[in-house]
Amino acid sequence: MRKTFKTPHTSFSPSRRKLLKASSVLAAVPFISPRYVLAAAGKNEVSVQKFYRGDWIAAFKQAFSTADTVTVPTDLVCDNINTAIFMPEGKTLQVAGGIKGNGKGRFVMQDGCQILGEKGGRFNNITLDVRGSDCTIKGIDMSGFVPVTQIYIGGKEKRTMRNLVIDQITVHDANYAILRQGFHNRMENVKITNGHFSHLQGDAIEWNVAINDHDLLISDHVIENIDCTNGKINWGIGIGLAGSTYDNDYPEDQAVKNFVVANITGSNCRQLVHVENGKHFIIRNIKARNINHTFSKKAGIDNATVAIYGCDNFVLDNIEMKESAGFLIGYGVIKGKYLSIPQNFKLNNIVLDNTNMQFKSRGIQISSGNATSFVAITNVAMKRATLELHNKPQHLFLRNIDVMQYANAGPALKLNFDLRKDVRGRFMAKDETLLSLANVRAVNEKGHSSVDIDRVDQRYVNADRLNFSLPVATK
Repeated sequence: MRKTFKTPHTSFSPSRRKLLKASSVLAAVPFISPRYVLAAAGKNEVSVQKFYRGDWIAAFKQAFSTADTVTVPTDLVCDNINTAIFMPEGKTLQVAGGIKGNGKGRFVMQDGCQILGEKGGRFNNITLDVRGSDCTIKGIDMSGFVPVTQIYIGGKEKRTMRNLVIDQITVHDANYAILRQGFHNRMENVKITNGHFSHLQGDAIEWNVAINDHDLLISDHVIENIDCTNGKINWGIGIGLAGSTYDNDYPEDQAVKNFVVANITGSNCRQLVHVENGKHFIIRNIKARNINHTFSKKAGIDNATVAIYGCDNFVLDNIEMKESAGFLIGYGVIKGKYLSIPQNFKLNNIVLDNTNMQFKSRGIQISSGNATSFVAITNVAMKRATLELHNKPQHLFLRNIDVMQYANAGPALKLNFDLRKDVRGRFMAKDETLLSLANVRAVNEKGHSSVDIDRVDQRYVNADRLNFSLPVATK
C-alpha cells in the first residue's frame, strides 16, 4: 500500500504520497447479493417531497421503497442529511433541486443505481458512496469542504464491480472530488468523462492503490485552480493514480494498470497528472497552462505537468504545455531507497513553451534504465527549457528534437549516462546498448550549440543531423 515517508527532495528523488484515510463515515458496509432487477415499466416516479414529515432522511427511505425513481424538484432543498441513505438496487435519484448535509450524510449506491442531475441539480457536503456494479452519476453539481471527498469508490468487501459511469459532473469548492481506494476490490470498465473541477484543496480524481482495476478511462475534463492551502501533505493534484509498493520487476499484481487519461485541459495547479507504480497506460491530448510551484506550496509534491514514478510500458502523446513545469519521469523511491526505474516508454508530440515563464522551472527530466528496456522520444519542441536524460536504458531513440534554453539557466540538452559511481548505477543497461539520435538541435538563445553530455559508451551509436558532437568514451 502507499505509505507516508520522507526522502530527500531532489530532481530525481520524488516524495511518495501517503494512503488517504477515509473517515469512519465511509466504513465498509455489507452488500446485498447482486440480484437486482432494473426499473420495470409501469412503476411510478415519485417526488421525495410527497413523503416529507419533518425528516428528509426518512422521506428518502420511504420514497425509495415506493418507486424506482425518486425526484428532488426544482427549488426544493433537502437539508440536514447527516447519515447514510442506502439506495436499493436498481433505483434512480433524479435531482433538479438541492441536497445538503453536514459532511456525514451520504447516498450509498448499490448495484444498478443512478444519480442524475437536471437543471442545476446540486449536492452540498454530501458524499456519493459507490458500492455496486452498473452505477451512473451524471449531470450534477457538487461542493462542500466538510467531507474528505464528494464521490467515494471503495469499501473493504472483496468483490468485483463493473460498468461505472461518471459523466458531466461539476465539482468546486471542495476537498477531493473523486476518491477511489482500490486495495480490497476490483473495478472493471470505468468511464469518468466530461467533468469540470475547480477550486479544490485535494485531487480532482485520485485512483489510489488500485492494483486490481482494469479498463479505466479518464477523459475530456477541465481542471483548474487546484491549490492546497490547508496544510495537508500530498493533496492538490489534478489526476493521480497509484499502485502498491515499487518493484523493479514490475509485477502486474502491484501496479495500477490498463488505463487511459486523455483530453485534459488543466491550469493553475502544482501538478496536473501523477502516476506511481503504473504500467500499460496512455496519457494523451493534454493542454496545460500555468502549472507552477506557487500552488499547494506546503503539500510536499513535485511541480510538474506530468509526474511519473517507477512505471513500465507507457506512452505520453500530444502534450502541449505553456508557462508550466514540464515532465518528471523518475525513480520509484521509498524512504530514500531507489527501488525501481522507469522503462519501456515513448514520448511523442511534446511542446513546452516557457518563453514568458516568470519562474525558473523544470523542463523535461527523465530517468530510465534496466538491462532490457527502451525509450523513444520523438517530435519534441521546447523553448526556454532543458531536456535532461539521466541513467541508461538499453535502447534510446531521439528523433526530431528542437530545444532552446537560455545560457544562464544551463544547457538545452543534458545527457547523464554515466552513473558507475552512483548507487543508481545498478539500473544502467550494460549489454547490447544502443544510442540513436536523428535531427536533434539543442541551442541557447543566440542559436549556439548548448549541450552537456558526460559519456557515450553504448555499443551501437547512430547519429545523424546533430548540431553538436558526441564525446568519445574513454575507459
